[in-house]
Amino acid sequence: MIKPIFGLARASGATDPESLCAAYGTWTGIRSNHVITQSGKFSGSDGSSRSISNHDDRALLIQMRSLSDLILVDAATARLEKYRTPSSGALLAIFSLSGDFDGIPALEDQTPTFLFSASAEGINKVPPKNVHVRIPSKPFEGFLTWASSNGFKSILLEAGPTLTALAFEAGIVRQSAVTRTPNASSDSPGDQQNPFDKDAVLVSFAQSEDASFSLWTH
Repeated sequence: MIKPIFGLARASGATDPESLCAAYGTWTGIRSNHVITQSGKFSGSDGSSRSISNHDDRALLIQMRSLSDLILVDAATARLEKYRTPSSGALLAIFSLSGDFDGIPALEDQTPTFLFSASAEGINKVPPKNVHVRIPSKPFEGFLTWASSNGFKSILLEAGPTLTALAFEAGIVRQSAVTRTPNASSDSPGDQQNPFDKDAVLVSFAQSEDASFSLWTH
C-alpha cells in the first residue's frame, strides 16, 4: 500500500500505483521516469534496473506508459533490458549516436520503431520497416519539433542516465518521476533531491514499504 505524504499524492489520497499515476495526471512534452537506489545508482548487480525495481514501481511505469504516445530509450538500455514494442500502444524511439542497434528485440516486432542516430552505419542491418531519423551530434536538437509534427504529445523518457542528462541539458524535460529503493522511513519531502536537476520543484511525494515516489517539475 502507498502512503500519500505531500503534494499531488496527498491531495488525491493516492494509495496504489494506479491512483498515484492518476494523481500525477497527464502531461504534454517529455516526462522522464527512473528508479534509483538510495545511493543514487540507476542499476543493480545485474547491470539493469530490474534488480532495484519492485512491484509498485513496475505497476506505476505501466500506468504512465498507458498515458504516453511515445517512449524514448537509448540503445544500450533497450538492448540490456530487452525492450519490445510497448503493449500500451505507445510507439518506441531508440537513440544511438553510433548507429548500433544490434540485439534489440523490438526491432523484430511487427510495429515500426523510430531509430535516432547520427550515423547511417548499422541501419542496413535492421528490418526495413523501422524508421531511421538522422540527428546532429546533440541528440535532442530539433526533437520536440519532430515529435510535434508526428503527433506525439505525451512522451515518456526511460533512458539511462547519460542520455537523460543530455535531455535535461537541452532543457526539454518538463516533468520527472523518480522511484527510490529501498524506502528509508525517515525520508521526508524536504530531504528529496532530483538526480538530474538541482532546481527541480517537488510536486508529489509518497511512500510504500519498499520505495518512495516523487514527481518533479522543471
